[in-house]
Amino acid sequence: MTFKPQMTEMHLREASSGDIPIMANHHRKMFEEIWERKGERLDPARAQELEKSYAQKLERELMSGTCRAWIIEDGGNIVSSGGVTFISLVPNPSDVSSKVAYIHSMYTERSHRNMKCAHRIFWKVMECCKSAGIKRIILNASAAGQPIYQKMGFRSAPDMMRLLIE
Repeated sequence: MTFKPQMTEMHLREASSGDIPIMANHHRKMFEEIWERKGERLDPARAQELEKSYAQKLERELMSGTCRAWIIEDGGNIVSSGGVTFISLVPNPSDVSSKVAYIHSMYTERSHRNMKCAHRIFWKVMECCKSAGIKRIILNASAAGQPIYQKMGFRSAPDMMRLLIE
């Protein structure tokens, strides 16, 4: 039986530097769960390094404004978080602007899943992108996240490739 918290007023707000440790922990948990679903285990030392690196990214980019993030609190505890980083890519025929948004690190604690927490953060990100005039939004979605993002209008991009240099 899964524990469902008693419904209280969940509060959505923009993240501040004081929220970075929990958001970085959420980022780590997100990857641990993704790997777990694939039947793999993320090395604990690597997971710790990932969490630290994400915290450093947030410290730099929240201050500069190149990244914005939101959290949902329930009873004073952060239960969900997610962010968007603004990047510059080349203009293309669909969008002559170089402004692109990269949504990342959408995570909700297991106790608060299926309560539309990530959905609320996602729509806040969309509102932010629209007000900034951003037309292109990209993200990497886990297998579990793909159907959710498809319902929101995202489509796979078969013309994209990537290379990880080791």
